[in-house]
Amino acid sequence: MSESTASLTTSDLRMDVHPTPSEALLERNLSIFRARDPELVERILAADEKRLEIEVAEDGHPTALWEGRRLASARRPGEETIRQVDGVDPVTTGLVAVVGFGLGQHVAVLARRLGRSGIVLVAEPDRALLRAVFSRIDATSWLSQSQVVITDRADAGELGPKLAGAEGTIMLGVRIIEHPASRVRLGSLATEIAQTLRELVDNARMNVVTTLLRCVGTLENQLGNLPRFSLGAGVEDLRGIARGRLGVVVSAGPSLRRNIEELARPGVRDRCVIIATQTTLKPLLAKGIAPHYVTALDYHEISRRFYEGIDPRAIEDTELVIDSKVNPVVPEAWPGRVRCIPSSEIDGILGSHARGGTAFPPCATVAHLCHALARHMGCDPVALIGQDLGFTDGLYYAPGNAIHDVWNPEFGDFNTIETMEWERIVRHRGMLSTREDVHGRRIFTDVQMLTYLRRFETVFLEDERQGLRVIDATEGGVRKSRTELATLAETIEAEANPDTSPIALPQATDPGIDAAIIRQHVVTIMREVDTIRQASVRAGGILRRMLDDQDDPRRMDRHFKALGEARQVVDAHDRARRITDLVNQIGVYKRRRADRLISLDRSSDPVARQRLELDRDVVNVDWMGEAASLLHGMLERTLTQIDTGVRPEPDRTEADLERAAGLTGDQGRERRVIAVVPVDPERGGIGVRRRLDEPVGGRPLLQRTLERLGRSTELAGIVVLVPGAFDLDSIIDRTRIDLPVECRRLAGGVFGEGHQAVRAARINASSAWRGGIQGLTVYDEVLAPGPTLEALEAMEADAAVLVGPDWALVAIDGDFGVDEVVRRHRDRPSTPLVFVQAPPGIGSCLVTPELLRSFAGTTSRRASIGHLLGYRSDRPEGDPVANHSCVVAPARIRDAVGRFIPDSPRRSARLEEMLRGCDDQATDPCDFVSGLEAGADRPRAEVPAVVRVELGTERIAESPSIPDGRSIVRESMDQRRFRMLVEELAEPGDVVMVFDGVGDPMLHPEFDVFARIAIDAGVRQVRIRTDLVASDEAIDRLVAAPIEVVEVDLDAETASTWTAVHGRDGFDQVRRNLERLVLERAVLGDLDDLPHELRTSLPWIAPRLQRRAETIEEMPEFFERWRQRLGTAVIDGPVRWPEDQAVAPDPLSPTHPPSGRDRIVAESRMTILSDGTVPVLETDLRGERSVGRVGERSLTELWRDLVEARRSYESQTGAPPTPWRAG
Repeated sequence: MSESTASLTTSDLRMDVHPTPSEALLERNLSIFRARDPELVERILAADEKRLEIEVAEDGHPTALWEGRRLASARRPGEETIRQVDGVDPVTTGLVAVVGFGLGQHVAVLARRLGRSGIVLVAEPDRALLRAVFSRIDATSWLSQSQVVITDRADAGELGPKLAGAEGTIMLGVRIIEHPASRVRLGSLATEIAQTLRELVDNARMNVVTTLLRCVGTLENQLGNLPRFSLGAGVEDLRGIARGRLGVVVSAGPSLRRNIEELARPGVRDRCVIIATQTTLKPLLAKGIAPHYVTALDYHEISRRFYEGIDPRAIEDTELVIDSKVNPVVPEAWPGRVRCIPSSEIDGILGSHARGGTAFPPCATVAHLCHALARHMGCDPVALIGQDLGFTDGLYYAPGNAIHDVWNPEFGDFNTIETMEWERIVRHRGMLSTREDVHGRRIFTDVQMLTYLRRFETVFLEDERQGLRVIDATEGGVRKSRTELATLAETIEAEANPDTSPIALPQATDPGIDAAIIRQHVVTIMREVDTIRQASVRAGGILRRMLDDQDDPRRMDRHFKALGEARQVVDAHDRARRITDLVNQIGVYKRRRADRLISLDRSSDPVARQRLELDRDVVNVDWMGEAASLLHGMLERTLTQIDTGVRPEPDRTEADLERAAGLTGDQGRERRVIAVVPVDPERGGIGVRRRLDEPVGGRPLLQRTLERLGRSTELAGIVVLVPGAFDLDSIIDRTRIDLPVECRRLAGGVFGEGHQAVRAARINASSAWRGGIQGLTVYDEVLAPGPTLEALEAMEADAAVLVGPDWALVAIDGDFGVDEVVRRHRDRPSTPLVFVQAPPGIGSCLVTPELLRSFAGTTSRRASIGHLLGYRSDRPEGDPVANHSCVVAPARIRDAVGRFIPDSPRRSARLEEMLRGCDDQATDPCDFVSGLEAGADRPRAEVPAVVRVELGTERIAESPSIPDGRSIVRESMDQRRFRMLVEELAEPGDVVMVFDGVGDPMLHPEFDVFARIAIDAGVRQVRIRTDLVASDEAIDRLVAAPIEVVEVDLDAETASTWTAVHGRDGFDQVRRNLERLVLERAVLGDLDDLPHELRTSLPWIAPRLQRRAETIEEMPEFFERWRQRLGTAVIDGPVRWPEDQAVAPDPLSPTHPPSGRDRIVAESRMTILSDGTVPVLETDLRGERSVGRVGERSLTELWRDLVEARRSYESQTGAPPTPWRAG
């Protein structure tokens, strides 16, 4: 126990008990909570009134009975309370979570002890008890002098908003106390609270670090925007311009698809003001809707993606409105007019040159900014659309969102848009909460969105007080208080119908301010800031001498005088000091923590207290000087920006600041990094045969790769891992490689037996850096943990960059090459993994020994990079592509779809022409990408990469993807026709064959025979898609067949839902068959002490669920179960049937990938019906329009004509044909 914690006595247990319940007392107690938690107050007031029997115990303290149970010890409740709370030390505890309110004695003691320096969180679900206690006990004295938070729910969605803004306090330490008398009554609540608090503490820690460091980034952004804010257009001319007119705020929630078309109706745009969040810009433009204004305030440069590829002509009548904190790349990327809302921070910097203007309220999101802009313009009512604040129909984004273009390279058969939408939601599963939507159905939301909801409802309350209206026209999402519910169509008819006059809006214009004046002002500020820096350095020296001379009064007097002079210098430059404080939030945070410790210290020794104060002041002035130095550099960059129009990059990284602040243990020492190239001489990463000595562009493939690595300026060397008999020196010329090359031979081969499963997964996502089965990445193709770890140890290296031997196009320099990956690692050496978000063959990946040790020596399927980067149900976290471990390539590289590795005949041929005669020193990955895109109109390969083969039309269970399946009857596939088909598929070596169609392929008597025929003929892989309603004998044949992937259309978690989807009983049989398959499939490598489902095994099993109205309620449980058990759970959308097929759409919000994804499928996949017919459209299940039959024409001719027919379809309809299955 620290000196700040004196022992408790029963005299500390003061309780003011009233003899009878009092409504006035209840109101006084609850009034303390009303301002910050009005909903809780209303719930308590609405609770039943029940009798609370209070009596005085032997020790003179109150005890009570509640519904027959004791709320405290019958004899000595005072001692019981002391035992509960006596170990809580305010110095090391910022938040105490109390499970069970009881009579509140323990809460009162903790509240008095922590005061306002900590938080007491009370979990008590019995609102009737709270009402009864607060009607009898006067708690106003200790409630008003402390921070007591009460929650009647244990979920994060409830706790998160209550603790918002308290992250710094939470980081001081958390203690959980169970009220003994409430333990039985509350059951598992303590466990639930503990779990939720752990998640919130982790989140709080991240938020504190982010907030402290973001203050630097925020001011960097503001100073980067200063030229635009001081010299560009503002919003004052918009004030009141649309008074009394309808304003429509457009957000990117999934329900946006329900009413976005209303804004496209003729004349609507003229009669209202459309203000859109940046995330909705592309979906709106795709519908022909140009919003009047688009708002932006995101600090991160990733927001640039929302403006990539925007046609300037499409936004001629649209203006971007920015907050000063937005990353400057946003207005730079915007190809139109820009307006700036008032900024008190920039005005504070500009001083007498400030632009001023009507201040906007603080805005947490772009949607809040949209609402504030609408009110600034005088709009009333304001209608909200797409403002779900929840995940309507299991979706995070509305269709057409810009993020879908970023996801596009990852989409595939096992990584659908529906799967990625759901993953986006559950990656923060610990923060999820369920609510009721506007239709009364269950909807998931999260802590962040509930915080935004509370913020909105506070704004709506203020609107209501001013007589202003808010219409929730979202038609989906969570309920929002103080809004009117109406559809957008109804709102437009009432507020902006054809009888309404058009609204005239002014265009943004340049105010014509002289840039030289602003430049000179910045120079003046710089001088003042440097004065602050020098004064802080002097003060730091004085304070250190005071620590040495504390026992010498005369010297201390001189020091105090000198310190006062330094303070006078700082005070004389108050403007510069205030700006410096904007940067110095780390110093402010450290000072507050020190002040808290000093205030809690009850020592009577004034010298010891003075020493604490001096230590605090040393840290404070050191950080003041550091902040002034950082600010001076920012202002220098602003001068350069004013002069040249280009802002230089900061000298220090965020990691540098974290180290300086003591927020990370990373050390900036030099680290030795090598490249490791693991070699399989015969096969590439997807298991296709290729040779490393074959020339590509005039030189052996392996030689090209090593020469390219040799260009690195950050690597210390290259280690090539080879099987024992491989003759490396017969292939490479070391004199052409500018780094030392070490060869390490492995007698047993480089890759383990389990690598076969990696290749089987990756062949289905070969053009995606991520998105294979179990999320496996291109980097897993070259992951050999044990041998790589041994190489690192032998070379005394700190990390390895993994590069395939056939990655002859890997990026080396620039902002996304190998050198940047190494620099990122050196900047943050504790990060175990650094990877590039780029197409296969262009990016690279760095791993540390710690990560490799966790992988080596196990055959668990989870020992993979894909598992780390994917959604993990046991450890949900945000997508790593948004954190420091990811190096993001430029958009044209990041969004490219293709495999830039010549590891199959068709890819080698395509890249050979580009590389022949190419000077490797001058090549640029952007040129490779552009070269392949330029060749998009050239004839495709002679045969498709994926061939879907229907074996028959018989199906026991119905399928939602085959609405008229029972009326389709065709002859079954026979061996003669099948052998004719596979004869032409051998040469490419990379063809995937999928048994799938109107009928369940497992009902064909020879499905396993056909699989062997295909593999023997040279087909790379056979997959099968089935309902798994099959006999035991069929399961035996499936286990024995050379089938690497089994896709199961399970579609349910319960028998009733399975019956609703599939039209008959059979769920139990399917589950039994599935369990057999899991247990009996082949295990690769040593067994280890692992459950069957964690062993690396073949075939891969992929349970699938079609997201429909019948299945949506079971989707969360389905996804968790199979993702955890098998590593893969696929969510499909309903088939997007052509309109002429007149299939009724599912009522849920529709999903569709970008049209480019449909085009990729159309030009890489062929469907062959069981009678040999090749339909033009996959959705033509009857084969009514085809390009011919197998056996009547060669497969090459059929494929050529099929591609041509599908391109013709796109030219006629404006969109590529939609696939029948995901692709």
